Amino acid sequence: MNASRIGALVREIRRSAGLTQTELAAKAGTTQAAISKIETGRVLPGLEVLERIARAVGRPVTITLGAPERRPSRSELQARVRAVLGDYEFDPWERDPTRAEAESLRADGLTRGPRRR
Repeated sequence: MNASRIGALVREIRRSAGLTQTELAAKAGTTQAAISKIETGRVLPGLEVLERIARAVGRPVTITLGAPERRPSRSELQARVRAVLGDYEFDPWERDPTRAEAESLRADGLTRGPRRR
């Protein structure tokens, strides 16, 4: 379990409790900025802070350590992207990349296609 996963858990329980970051911070005795840093994974909260957050939302916070993480498959990731982007196709060559970017694109097998205008 890393800081970003704990942050996502804190965000999920805050939202399910119907609280804003500011409201949770006030109930947990901290600042909105601290809650924001936790939720975005920039700060790993200590057990004392997690305890205060649990009391503030009125429910226990369960964190499982050592459980194997299931990573999404390539097809699952592609399905997520397709759900967000729909039929939009990004053309990295469209914005005239720098020489270094162009070399990186070529190295990844992304060659310049026909210009669309």
